[in-house]
Amino acid sequence: MKYTELKINTNHRDAEAVQAVLIEAGFTSMQIDDPLDALDIAEHKDLYKYDYINEEIAQKAADAEALSRGDVTITLFFTDDEEGLGQLRVAQDTLDSFCRDSGAELSYGSSLTGDDSEWLYRWQEHFRPTRIGERIVVKPGWEDYSPAPGDLVIEMDPGMAFGSGLHETTSMCIKALEKVLADSGRRQGIKVLDVGTGTGILAMAAVLLGADEAFGIDIDEEAVRVSNENIVKNGMTDRIRIEKGNLIDGVDYEADIIVANLMADLVMMLSPAAASQIRPGGIYITSGILDIKEEAVKKAIADAGFEITEVLADGEWRAIVARR
Repeated sequence: MKYTELKINTNHRDAEAVQAVLIEAGFTSMQIDDPLDALDIAEHKDLYKYDYINEEIAQKAADAEALSRGDVTITLFFTDDEEGLGQLRVAQDTLDSFCRDSGAELSYGSSLTGDDSEWLYRWQEHFRPTRIGERIVVKPGWEDYSPAPGDLVIEMDPGMAFGSGLHETTSMCIKALEKVLADSGRRQGIKVLDVGTGTGILAMAAVLLGADEAFGIDIDEEAVRVSNENIVKNGMTDRIRIEKGNLIDGVDYEADIIVANLMADLVMMLSPAAASQIRPGGIYITSGILDIKEEAVKKAIADAGFEITEVLADGEWRAIVARR
């Protein structure tokens, strides 16, 4: 099948905000070409492993002019049919509204191009074994990896769902879980509720880090399917359950830890319900929050009865840790 490619050209300053509005509009699969990312990869070969640095990445990292301009290209792909063209129009309308509201400088255009097999799996070229925090290593099924002592390895295929662990918001959640579960010592019976589970990565990380069980919820059927496949692949079906649902509507699951990697508005909407689902003294970890929304989200969390204990930052993204 032919497909339509929408290329969005922006700068490093606005790129995170553009990604955020696209994700909020439902476009969670995108290709991001950022020379600064390429430079970071080239300078940290130990983190991204031996075969992540290829000729294309090395060339981008060496492009001083591109680095100085801060050029970033975000690409979305749409099938060449009525549904795909409808989604393309929604994406264009989203970008038009973003430019009007923010004054951001970006340009974009679409073109009809080749066979969809060229892009459905293109992301695989850039997904390599990656360490997140002190102990968690995320690896795709097609990559070999020899664990170091103490490594906790999650093997996964993100498919078309959101959450490979490489995004800042997911990474901060894993780091927060690592710290919270380490502080819990060897206490038995720890239950984790993962709201907006995506690929199931946070539920799996929580169990590997010491939680006894996890329950994941996602509104998207594809995410539920992919996360269940990942849980089977990692042999965790006896400790993790994933179901389709809208936030935690109708959920009866009293948790010690709730983790919600969503968007700022959804976190604010979720917080009162989360307070009713978490045990006294329980920990509420939220992410997907842009820096400009940090204060509003903190207020909503505090108003719901939580005490904020830590705020993690990675670029323009924030994660908030709070105690009931």
